Amino acid sequence: MTASQFPKLIDRARNTEVPLSGRVITLGSARDCHVRINDQSLPPFAAHLLFTGGSYQIQALDPGADVTLNTKAVGSQTPLHHGDTISIGGNEFVYAEYQDAGAAPVDPEQTGSGRFLDDLIGITISLLRDRAGNVFDDLVAAVSRLLRSDASRLVKEDPHTAERKTIARYPGAMGLDRYSNHAIEWAKDESKTVLIHDADWKEKEQTAQSLEKNLVSSVLCSPLKAEGAIIGYLYLDRLQHNELFTEKDRQLLDSLIPLFSEIVATHLERERQRETIERLQKTQVSPSGGMIFESGKMHDVMLLGARVAKTDSPVLVLGETGTGKELMARFIHEQSQRAGKVFKAINCGAIPENLIESELFGYEKGAFTGAANRKIGLFEAACGGTLFMDEIGELPLQLQVKLLRVLQQSEVIRVGGTETISIDVRIIAATNKNIEKEVEAGRFRNDLFYRLNVLTLQMPPLRERGQDVLLLADYLVIKYCQQFGLTQKTVSSQAKKVLLKHTWPGNIRELENIMQKAILLSATDRILPQDIEIKTSSLPGTDDNQVKLLTLKDARYRAEMAAIEQVLEKTKGNVSLSADMLDIDRKWLMKKMKEFGLDADEFRE
Repeated sequence: MTASQFPKLIDRARNTEVPLSGRVITLGSARDCHVRINDQSLPPFAAHLLFTGGSYQIQALDPGADVTLNTKAVGSQTPLHHGDTISIGGNEFVYAEYQDAGAAPVDPEQTGSGRFLDDLIGITISLLRDRAGNVFDDLVAAVSRLLRSDASRLVKEDPHTAERKTIARYPGAMGLDRYSNHAIEWAKDESKTVLIHDADWKEKEQTAQSLEKNLVSSVLCSPLKAEGAIIGYLYLDRLQHNELFTEKDRQLLDSLIPLFSEIVATHLERERQRETIERLQKTQVSPSGGMIFESGKMHDVMLLGARVAKTDSPVLVLGETGTGKELMARFIHEQSQRAGKVFKAINCGAIPENLIESELFGYEKGAFTGAANRKIGLFEAACGGTLFMDEIGELPLQLQVKLLRVLQQSEVIRVGGTETISIDVRIIAATNKNIEKEVEAGRFRNDLFYRLNVLTLQMPPLRERGQDVLLLADYLVIKYCQQFGLTQKTVSSQAKKVLLKHTWPGNIRELENIMQKAILLSATDRILPQDIEIKTSSLPGTDDNQVKLLTLKDARYRAEMAAIEQVLEKTKGNVSLSADMLDIDRKWLMKKMKEFGLDADEFRE
């Protein structure tokens, strides 16, 4: 069953289908009928279908129309059941609520809880197969039929802005204004299904213009939750011609709400996963460069990287360990005119001092013991392309002189050789050290520094990139679940809060390590706070034996987050009141809450 396709009328003669989604469906020969019958012998409006009490009923509008239901004449409102045959002046239609209509009419006694169970099984199968495009429509349609409501809707609530939006309704043509915020607020306060009759809001002198205008007599409203936070509401009503909802109806709906919450939460999470993948595809600047970001700081750095890529000047990339300096070097190479040429990389701090010269410049046969053959160095191998020299600050002083010659003369001499070899290589160097202090201390040549420092890029640490940590975490979860052959997992909101609070001294490399462990440690398809193993460590540049000092920026970040948490705790998640207490604009507070990963619902009782 798919609510977007059912219920419907099947015209047997023309083999066409008309989906039914309105409260009133007219049938006749008039042009403006919902179901127009091309038979001028019929009256303009022969009959109508009326959605009431959880199902459609048929009523003849003109005695001369010869309207029958399963060969029996129809006068007053008569309920329709799956498979019923409607005849209007010899034109036959089959009423279908799910697949395989057109056989014998079903037993009306089997259209209540039995039908609902069939609907629920269909919804569950759709979720398991991840083909759940119309799950929300299916759910509200099934609940309408079970509780014989005149209308139902599913309302999603944004946990940050508390904005509410209808995401499914049944029947589809039901007015968007037909629900009471009072009922929703009551369900939110009670944290369970509430039942309201028209006498209740009149007695309490509540303004219920939309309910009175639509002749609503009773309402059932249930909060839907995920991880303790409200994610939406299931809302049903009955009109004045129908019986009032009873306490038994309320208890039945309340008992089903945990299941409905799981269905809605699962589908919303699937949608978020798809949106995350799409967002990652949009934010990833270069598929091979792998730079993933949304923050303004990274956006500025990437724009600068794209600009410097157009020249052939040396580039110096600065930044802490794990900030993506090599990825930036690859991005610059791929955006340059050398993109089709080779890209070579070397970590100057990882190769022993007695070997690094031969790695860079190559050697001639017999240059030293073991040199049985000539070897081409990285400068020659990268000719026409780009050479990335990571941890350039670790390069020995005597090699710094030779590197300076390469930059000045564009030529190298192999170890043990005398011939100068012309090269055409662009150099991108990187270091996590304060290179100017290294120059002052005499550990790095001043002239080489100025040769390399023509164009400089500063990679921001992860703790200064705001929501990028969550974007990267989502990307890593998708990546490693696929790599490890695991069912796709997601990061819970509480776990995201933990990630945002950490200062990330190891930057992206540390995040990658932690997310790998979390994926393997989590026992369910959701990564929880206890799955994230973060060890307390000092910030970059501090010694374990020294006092662990925060930068002013880190201190301000932590202080702001602590202040906002404290006020939200005091106001029990009231964002407007919190903004007043903090003496800031509400929109600015919402922006800060998003930056810190704070959810107002988590502070509400």
